[in-house]
Amino acid sequence: MKIFVEKTKLESELRLFQGIFEKKAIMEILQNIKLTAMDGGILEMVATDLEIGLTANIQVDLKNSGSFTVNGKDFYDLISKMPEGNIEISEDNDLQILITNEKKTCKYKMLGLQSSDYPELPVNDLSNSIKLSLVDLQVMINNCYYVISPELKFNLGGALMSISKNKLEMAATDGHRLSYSFFDADSTVSDPMEYILSRKTLLEVLKIGNVGEVEFAFDNNNLFFKHKNRILCSRIVDQKFPNYKTVIPEKTEQTAVIRTDELLQTLRRILIFKTRNNGVVFKFSKNKLVLERTTPEKGEGYDEIAIEYGGKAVAVGFNGNFILDFLTHINSEKIGIGLNDSESSFLFKPLDESGANFIYIVMPLNI
Repeated sequence: MKIFVEKTKLESELRLFQGIFEKKAIMEILQNIKLTAMDGGILEMVATDLEIGLTANIQVDLKNSGSFTVNGKDFYDLISKMPEGNIEISEDNDLQILITNEKKTCKYKMLGLQSSDYPELPVNDLSNSIKLSLVDLQVMINNCYYVISPELKFNLGGALMSISKNKLEMAATDGHRLSYSFFDADSTVSDPMEYILSRKTLLEVLKIGNVGEVEFAFDNNNLFFKHKNRILCSRIVDQKFPNYKTVIPEKTEQTAVIRTDELLQTLRRILIFKTRNNGVVFKFSKNKLVLERTTPEKGEGYDEIAIEYGGKAVAVGFNGNFILDFLTHINSEKIGIGLNDSESSFLFKPLDESGANFIYIVMPLNI
């Protein structure tokens, strides 16, 4: 195998694969990326952890076709640090991979593994794919992924994506909070469908592109997302997602309006003392919000914020990090907090245009 490729082009494509590789892969070869130079000057790159996989193709100057696998992180690190310009990549029969810059002033050799030993990725001809707005899908992912704890498995280890003829929805929960995002859609589906997407899959969809549409397809075992020259496949999570819509309040009796930056800075200040549940007491009264925190081993805190609120006095406890997560993932200058009483769930939403498609619900703590 022998190819010439522009360094920046190869580097930007290799960057997409870095989230696929696991630090503790069950097989050594899963730390590798498979590169295949094909007739027509196509370089195909493939990586998988057996749960998700990514394929990407780029155009190169082909001298000799061939295929090999090489450690994906090391290969990317080397390519990213090579001088600008064209790079020559060649491989001999002993799986010695030579990477050289255009001026022949940088020469590096890496050891590869046989590409024939690399796991095959599932394939789908995408003939029955559904076209979705990539921007809308990524907005929903950004609204939901941070609710999913990496430690959670099974049905809570991902977000539920639902597709109907005129609506695209996504929800994620850890049992204590819920993020729900949705958009109007004009899809070709005849019957509503829903799938759980793992947290890792969600993060990879965020990288697959940034404009246009994504083709979504599925078979009995896998989901597929195609954007231009890239295809992401993900094994179906065969679990039942909780009926999350039962926890969304039909209405809230009162609403508090708060400046996002003020609440964000106050929470960061009062959460300096770490505890198991990071509990913070929120006390709502006329045009004022008081945040209080007592940690017997470390100290206590008290902070006041001016807000827009004319309802009854309510005191409630929250995991402060849950509110912090919400605030750091929105761009709205103000937020609205819908509340009924100290024992019911609270509804948070941005008060800019994104709030029309996104709500965040948090269950209170005992105080």
